[in-house]
Amino acid sequence: MKQFKRGAAVLASVVLAGTGLALSTAPASAARAGTAPAVRASHPKVDVYFAYSSWSHESPDSKASTHVGTLKAGKNYVYCFVNGETYTDKGHTSTVWLMTDDDSGNTDVYVSRVYLTDGSYNVDLPRC
Repeated sequence: MKQFKRGAAVLASVVLAGTGLALSTAPASAARAGTAPAVRASHPKVDVYFAYSSWSHESPDSKASTHVGTLKAGKNYVYCFVNGETYTDKGHTSTVWLMTDDDSGNTDVYVSRVYLTDGSYNVDLPRC
């Protein structure tokens, strides 16, 4: 985690190619440590469509974080995005993770952008 925090300042100026989404400088632990309510208050919900059901994670890293619940395919909302682990599934690869509330009752969890429908894939979202 310390390496991520040190590298975040350098990476903050990077823009994700073809997405228009800027790289997040906030570590996932910040959202889990109590800043998430402030994030939700400052970022209105944005409706998106998920093409596939997926696991939700406590942080934007499927290898290091625990699966906490599920998010069903269909219309849902997200608050913001962070840059995290490069994740590949369903023919897409992305480093973008979306903060949302899952269908299992968990709040402030992350789902990879790879599960979005093509129409929602490049939705304009604020950084967390």
